[in-house]
Amino acid sequence: MSDSIVFIAVDFGTAFSGYCFKFAVSEQVRQPKWGKEYGLETPKTPTCILFDENEKFLKFGYDAVMTYTRQTKKDEAKKLFLFDNFKMELYGKVLHRDIMLTARNGKQMKAMKIFSESLRFMKDHALEMIGKHTSGVKYSASDATWILTVPAIWSAAAKQFMREAATEAGLVTESESDRLIIALEPEAASVWCRQLPSEGFMEGDLRGSEKIEDVPGTQYMVVDCGGGTIDITVHEVVEWGCLKELHRVSGSDMGGQTVDKNFRTFLRELFSEVFDEFEENHPSELQRLMYDFSICKRCEGNVLVQCPYNLQQIASGYKGIEAYFEEGCGAEWDRGQILLSGEKLKSLHDDSLRSIENLIKNILKNNNLKINYIFLVGGFALSPYVNSFVKEKFGGQCKVLCPADAQMAVVNGAVTFGMIPNVVLSRISRFTYGIGTSCLFDETKHKGKHKYVTKEGIAFCDVSFHCLVKKDESVLFDEVREYVFSPLERDQRAACFRFYYTESKTPEFIDEPGMTKIGSLTVSMPVIKEGSPRSVKLQIKFGFTEMQATATDVDSGKTSSVKLNFMFK
Repeated sequence: MSDSIVFIAVDFGTAFSGYCFKFAVSEQVRQPKWGKEYGLETPKTPTCILFDENEKFLKFGYDAVMTYTRQTKKDEAKKLFLFDNFKMELYGKVLHRDIMLTARNGKQMKAMKIFSESLRFMKDHALEMIGKHTSGVKYSASDATWILTVPAIWSAAAKQFMREAATEAGLVTESESDRLIIALEPEAASVWCRQLPSEGFMEGDLRGSEKIEDVPGTQYMVVDCGGGTIDITVHEVVEWGCLKELHRVSGSDMGGQTVDKNFRTFLRELFSEVFDEFEENHPSELQRLMYDFSICKRCEGNVLVQCPYNLQQIASGYKGIEAYFEEGCGAEWDRGQILLSGEKLKSLHDDSLRSIENLIKNILKNNNLKINYIFLVGGFALSPYVNSFVKEKFGGQCKVLCPADAQMAVVNGAVTFGMIPNVVLSRISRFTYGIGTSCLFDETKHKGKHKYVTKEGIAFCDVSFHCLVKKDESVLFDEVREYVFSPLERDQRAACFRFYYTESKTPEFIDEPGMTKIGSLTVSMPVIKEGSPRSVKLQIKFGFTEMQATATDVDSGKTSSVKLNFMFK
């Protein structure tokens, strides 16, 4: 990666996506502006992708939204495949390569294609933009190191899915997979926030000449409020400007999209069956309505949301439009617009606010932590309700700061992370991780457990658990955990290991309650004289953002990388 000409960070968000880049010989981070042709100029574009009826890619971002919402004919709109907010489909699910997602028209398409085509668009757009800054000199994807951001609470399978989608999109090849770095979103934001000057934060966060302390021993929490997730990490500054994680990452799926879902539920309650009819027959107008509301989340107090023409027409066919707005519902009709009261808008945030409060409280109750700052980042952090809520609840314990450019903190920090990926020296394990192994069967200890008998008649208990990392254990970014094993059968040519995780810190067997299989790896056995004793050393790195494994033949010393597979198809 040291020969990379440019570093390109892609923040593939739930609601909005963006990228920025930095040349290896420059200090300046550059990023495009989106939506100029629609009278907009934003640092990100909606995470929406549009395919035609034959599943051929058409548009991404604002172009996808506008093309879809301008479909005036119901039948034409229903032919198109529009996907939005699909990133969260990778959260909390058993993933495989053939998993399907449902478009607005109710039809399905492979998630891998949706993600890879989205990343392909971002790749092509970025390389074209870079060419404009290099007098037209064209660069290819292989000239860059790519940094792809993901929520810290995502599973190993979700990270693998994104890596495979990026490879399919042409960001990297399998032979140069090290040119793609998976960065955890709150970690990237952490790297960015700590170096910001006082004027880089929202007005009033820092007073006068007040500055952030960035010296060894300084502790801070990063609360990444994105569209899909709330993601939290806690860091301490150590020597040489590096960081160590003090508390395992935590989070929830209660990001900004939760507010959108609550607004949609409110509209359905307000208009009852009218809204169902509108949703079924005018999907493009509903898409525009939800986009308009997403902008209102940046406001405080009463807000006006334009009511779509066809929703008005359908509703008026049943009764006068004003009759839907009963006293105390939190909204009024105002000449073609829905006037949401500030109190109602705040109530739509309540689920997210409760989640944020509980997550932060659970961390602060650790008396060993002495947190100096809370950094609020992510587009949802710019909601006045989120910002004021966190400051009100926790401002007395920590200094709460929000970057003025909070929605870009992750992607800007990801560029720096890509250049110095060892900036986070150690991380706290979220779970206990290990592999299923076999040990000599003990009639007392293994009573009732599954027994495997070799060709030579030796009995083994093959549901034993070998712990590699314990929950809450601190692991250095380059630390290696080893396990030396010998095959059960003398003529065995390969060994398959199953990976598991659990909340327990003292597990013994893979069939215990709470034990979850998360993946597998296959290790080829050395080819030597039949019948000779053989052993292989399995080495696994847990301390980086992704797990990595190598296998070494103990006798010959030959080492090979082993592919960890966390998807089951």
